[in-house]
Amino acid sequence: MLNSDINDQLASAADVKEGDFVLEIGPGTGSLTNVLINLGATVLAIEKDPHMVDLVSERFAGSDKFKVLQEDFVKCHIRSHMLSILETRRLSHPDSALAKVVSNLPFNISTDVVKLLLPMGDIFSKVVLLLQDEAALRLVEPALRTSEYRPINILINFYSEPEYNFRVPRENFFPQPKVDAAVVTFKLKHPRDYPDVSSTKNFFSLVNSAFNGKRKMLRKSLQHISSSPDIEKALGVAGLPATSRPEELTLDDFVKLHNVIARE
Repeated sequence: MLNSDINDQLASAADVKEGDFVLEIGPGTGSLTNVLINLGATVLAIEKDPHMVDLVSERFAGSDKFKVLQEDFVKCHIRSHMLSILETRRLSHPDSALAKVVSNLPFNISTDVVKLLLPMGDIFSKVVLLLQDEAALRLVEPALRTSEYRPINILINFYSEPEYNFRVPRENFFPQPKVDAAVVTFKLKHPRDYPDVSSTKNFFSLVNSAFNGKRKMLRKSLQHISSSPDIEKALGVAGLPATSRPEELTLDDFVKLHNVIARE
């Protein structure tokens, strides 16, 4: 990141302040890390590259507000790490808030990271990520009845309130990528505020099945769950047309349909 202002804006989007605990994925040389620590946050960094681990370990060797783990984030047990850390923090800081995530992510793992972090509303309050601009728009602002609308959009809105913050032109990076980036904020919902479904696992199984036949009507793509007449009946009870396709349903629509099918 060549533009230090972008790191300041990333931290600002997450409202990082004194006493916060922040998870950073892929700290690189530590430019964003430095901003977070200077704001008074304690930072846990997850870094896959051993060379970068050595670099940031040396850079922040004198700080008691920094710890780095050499792990591949998409394979590490981040929930276990965070629960252990937060439990220890609460012994000395009983009123400590939920943690936050602030990261300039490698673009190739952004979708995996989103899927891993968003269901952790009991651990994190906000997830602020710098993503590829095209991916950011696809995740946050897809319209119904478009090819960009897919199961991950249902997942994002189930677990969070997403917001596209601002675009970051490619000229701000070295080496310069072939695409622009963007900062996105996911305000995580606490588990008690998730949509009311009888089974989260079964709900997302239904959503994924529906989109497996994206061009098909739901009465056909969900035939492995129930017969076509039963799916049509469930759609009717949920207040949806019998000819509904997955790209026409909002999160609330899928919740209603799932609960009707589960009940019957």
